[in-house]
Amino acid sequence: MKRSVCLLALALLLGAPRSLAEEAAHDTVFTVTGEDGGALFSIAHALYAGDEYISADNVLYRIDTVQGTTATAVRIGEEAMPDVSWLETGEAQAVFAAQDGAVAAASDSTDARKLIALYVTHSDESYVPSDGTQSIEGQGGIYDVAREFRDALQARGIDVILDESTHLPHDSGAYRRSRRTAERLLQNRPDAIIDIHRDGIPDAGEYAATIDGKAASQVRLLVGRGNQNSDVNRTFAKELKAVADKQYPGLIKDIFIGKGNYNQDLSPNAMLLEFGTHTISKERVIESTDMMADVVSTALYGTQTGSAKAEAAPDAKAAESEKNKGSMSGIAILAVIVIVGVIVFALVQTGGGKAMGEKIGRNVSEMTGGLLGKKPKKEDEK
Repeated sequence: MKRSVCLLALALLLGAPRSLAEEAAHDTVFTVTGEDGGALFSIAHALYAGDEYISADNVLYRIDTVQGTTATAVRIGEEAMPDVSWLETGEAQAVFAAQDGAVAAASDSTDARKLIALYVTHSDESYVPSDGTQSIEGQGGIYDVAREFRDALQARGIDVILDESTHLPHDSGAYRRSRRTAERLLQNRPDAIIDIHRDGIPDAGEYAATIDGKAASQVRLLVGRGNQNSDVNRTFAKELKAVADKQYPGLIKDIFIGKGNYNQDLSPNAMLLEFGTHTISKERVIESTDMMADVVSTALYGTQTGSAKAEAAPDAKAAESEKNKGSMSGIAILAVIVIVGVIVFALVQTGGGKAMGEKIGRNVSEMTGGLLGKKPKKEDEK
């Protein structure tokens, strides 16, 4: 009996440090500095050498060393970003990672299905200024953000499946539990699957911003580098940022490429969005959901959406109507000219009177195939 108790105690002792360390690493705020010692960014996420970071001004950094809660990053250089000049032409030319991993052009057909799947791995995440706490046991304030994001996407003609399953507790096993949700959502073959989060850094100022003239929150994109889709996920993240930089400058805070997979190995078009941090108001974050929905819609489906085409349709119909009116006016004028010509010709031939009337009738009948005017008599009727 004593031996069994000792073995159990030893197992718990050996097992506890790993679990506690993993959970602490997630809740710990890490500060990343450049080679010159200047602060680059903070993140409530475990950091490892080899993790990468694309800044707001599209400079690529790589984590070199991690000591305690401080990491040093090496500047690699300018990151090549996608060409989104098609945004200025108003044409539907967006490109995105297709489900088979290839890069394909988005269809601008109004008949094509548009479907995006959403879920929440860290179900308790909340916003202190609005929810009163940073963590709610059950559905936290992050679900309000997910619902607003869903509604904004649907307002753009996109079908959205939001799975509101919870994956508590908020520990190292949360992604394992949410993986089952992601797999279930992917059975519907969505064009993209997005995991909704918020950061955990205490400084709200790192996310608070005025975007498009509104008090809003920035959004961080996270890509897992430990999966076979990492390169395509990264391309998708860069496409989103490039579009956002044109449509809503300042909306995307940065792109973090970290160790792990965040379940992004399940789909090339998987993305993790961090809407603000726990110290920022949820109202600011919700303001950003509409902007982010616009960015996602444009990046996936281009600028010519079904609603845009529907709005343009009345103008096309009006132009066609004007064209038809013009054609009818031309026919009427021609008919008047012909009739006047017939009358003048009959007058010259007959000198007027009853004979002119009969002449006009016969000419009109001959010109219209007998539909109008006086029909000529057949030879046997004469």
